[in-house]
Amino acid sequence: MNNILGKLLVLVLGVNLGVMTIEATSPRAAIAQQLCQSYKVTRNGGLYVYINAGSRIITTLPYGQLVSVTGISAEGDWARIEYLRMDGQIGEGWVAADHLACYQE
Repeated sequence: MNNILGKLLVLVLGVNLGVMTIEATSPRAAIAQQLCQSYKVTRNGGLYVYINAGSRIITTLPYGQLVSVTGISAEGDWARIEYLRMDGQIGEGWVAADHLACYQE
């Protein structure tokens, strides 16, 4: 019986961890996205863009760079963004949400 309970606990924890890693947009973030279409990088030294939230760095965006937020992590710490790359293509990745501010023209 303990073995079955242990396996059930592992299954429940695995499902919970899987759900926590799903990209989610909170109602507050959804409202903010409706009000703000562009965001500006506010970190003086530039902002690292990661391939996944907190994993490998793929580029650094300069202070003042405009980006579009396409999603927010479940905790609200990370923003999935799109940005204009140097080659004119659209890049995408994850950044620390604290270093973005709404930009309205």
